[in-house]
Amino acid sequence: MKDEDYNIPEDQDYASAASAYDCTGLVPSGTGKPEELAAYKQLYPFGQPELSEREQEAMRKKSTEKKAGKRAENF
Repeated sequence: MKDEDYNIPEDQDYASAASAYDCTGLVPSGTGKPEELAAYKQLYPFGQPELSEREQEAMRKKSTEKKAGKRAENF
């Protein structure tokens, strides 16, 4: 699906990125505990970066504005 279906800004769409050089076998079956995940992340930083409160608020605002614009188009 397109990014706009999920309201994900292009510069923050980390889920669709892939690399041949990532440690894709580092966590082969997921982690059961937060401590285990933290230990893996110390070895190799992976996953989506944490967004600051400001970035989260900007995404919420942009999403709300898009929804309001779509509602206005339907009337």
